[in-house]
Amino acid sequence: MSTMTATFGPTVRNARAAVRADRGGVAGTFIVLVLAAALISATGVVMESGIRAQADGAGDAALLATLAGSFAGTALSVVVLVVASTFALAIRRRRREFALMRAVGATRRQVRRMVGAEVLLVTAVAAPLGAVPGLFAARLLTPTLVDSGIVSDGFQLTLSPFPVLAAIVLLLPVSLLAARLAARETLRMPPTAAVREASVEKPGIGRVRRITAAVLAVGGLSVAFSSVAVPGTVGAAAAASSAFLLVGAAALAGPLLVTRLLGHSSSVLARAGGVSTGLALANTRGFARRLTSAIVPLALALSAGTVQTSVDKTVSEAATRQLDAGLHAQLVATGLTADQVDRISDLPGVRSATALSTIATQVRTDDEMPSALSGLAWEPNQMWVLPEGGPGDAFDPDLTAGSLADLDAVDTVAISADTKFDLGKGIGDRVTVRFPDDTETDAKIVAVYDRSLGFGGYLVGASTVADHDPDAAATTVLVSTSPGASADVASELEDLGVPAQSKDAYVGSVQTAAASSQHLSAVLLLALLAFVGLAAANTLVMTTAGRRAELDLLRRTGATRTQLLRMAWVESLITGAAAWVIGTVAVIPAVLGVGFGLLGASVPGVGWTAYALLSVLVFAISVLTIVPTVVRSLRGPVSARSAG
Repeated sequence: MSTMTATFGPTVRNARAAVRADRGGVAGTFIVLVLAAALISATGVVMESGIRAQADGAGDAALLATLAGSFAGTALSVVVLVVASTFALAIRRRRREFALMRAVGATRRQVRRMVGAEVLLVTAVAAPLGAVPGLFAARLLTPTLVDSGIVSDGFQLTLSPFPVLAAIVLLLPVSLLAARLAARETLRMPPTAAVREASVEKPGIGRVRRITAAVLAVGGLSVAFSSVAVPGTVGAAAAASSAFLLVGAAALAGPLLVTRLLGHSSSVLARAGGVSTGLALANTRGFARRLTSAIVPLALALSAGTVQTSVDKTVSEAATRQLDAGLHAQLVATGLTADQVDRISDLPGVRSATALSTIATQVRTDDEMPSALSGLAWEPNQMWVLPEGGPGDAFDPDLTAGSLADLDAVDTVAISADTKFDLGKGIGDRVTVRFPDDTETDAKIVAVYDRSLGFGGYLVGASTVADHDPDAAATTVLVSTSPGASADVASELEDLGVPAQSKDAYVGSVQTAAASSQHLSAVLLLALLAFVGLAAANTLVMTTAGRRAELDLLRRTGATRTQLLRMAWVESLITGAAAWVIGTVAVIPAVLGVGFGLLGASVPGVGWTAYALLSVLVFAISVLTIVPTVVRSLRGPVSARSAG
């Protein structure tokens, strides 16, 4: 009643009173907001550091902004879904309170203002409280960044108030919208009807929610198979995002799906499982919205982790295939001196020796980027440098247009088909390239090729590099040998002190080095999954703790403590199973789309180890939060606790 009385007072006092009255719901929401703010803030530190480093011309941090931008898209999608789900649950728990307030004269506008003030108050406190530690937690990534070769030893991430502000600015509208939508159903009813239906959930979902869920589902499937029309890394990246759209669709349509699925199977399961199973099925079917709020974070953890590991595996496999298909030499020599390069061609059994090198450059990918964000306009690249006259048959990036021989002209460049799609440019257009000496040139596009994962997004000729790095020397030689002469040539190279290996061994070593750089991706994924896992556990605790009155009523009507504990076990398994099914179904189109875009019509790569571990984790979180919370709620005699 204290909240009802405060409703008619000043907005701030009203919000404080409501927060004090609903400590349980506020505590759970507060925890999720703190974790979300820390994640956003830490991501912001990495992004800001990359932007500042590029603006200052620090080449050792060129990949930071790109890395942070890629991770930020996934992290923000996850944060929005988790925060929205948590607020929806917290507000839905107070339906009876809102209904009573309406019954005693509060208007819809007053209740909405009260809810908005509460959300503002909680978010304004929780966001900075999580974002500030997130600033310093980001520095824990520095050793991993150094080990992955993204920054040099001694690099320090930039700390400023901007990531904290970004966390607040991003979380406030999400929280306000989620809370407003959650309270909308109760406020739309007449006061008497709202009071009557506050203790039960309305079956089904509204028309707007159905339409939105359908749009998200269709959008998710369309995006998943966009790789059919847009093959390569661009289509694969779009396909990977489909899992989040499908989980969002399930979050909206969840009550309807749960009601229908359990409605068809509940009678059979209840007969097979007894009283406890019947109670569990009745609860989950009757409170489908409550169940949906609990399963969405779990499904999100499963889908996000599986998609990310599957994408990494598929990209690695596609890069290996492209590199293997594009190198036609029998031997690859690396780490050579200029004198050794000249002598290789004269060795017996050598048909050709193609000398290559690489150069670290930056390419301007956005000509309209504001000056304050100019660092984001430059994309770091490690370009292959081709010899004059072209690389011959030993180096085949799968040319689709133009000629690699045209790279002999100064200030020319070849681009991959993926890069062409990204830039919206083709043969004859120009791109701005920044070389290690900080000079820039508008290079003309003279060729387009297909194997971007194997050979990168850009190729440049030796004549262009000579103008900017006269001391650049070949570091790799592709050695084509006469039939049956590979072993003899390898022995002769060894006598010259030239480290050489077979093509297969070289491809394997390149992919091993690439796999080690994915360590950073694994660390970021673990941080994201930790956030989702903690949020899911918190949501399940909130959901179960709010059922004290319900459990008391069941005990008063004859249910034993043992039956209620068995019911909790069954409910936890149903929750875990529902989350597992939704997460798995959401992953399938994404994995198929990514696989088709990068590998063609073949078996896609799946991170089976991550999928298995996350599947176990989904059930473990469900059981280890629901059952212990019910155990605590059942302590002591019924008469010792409040009836409400």
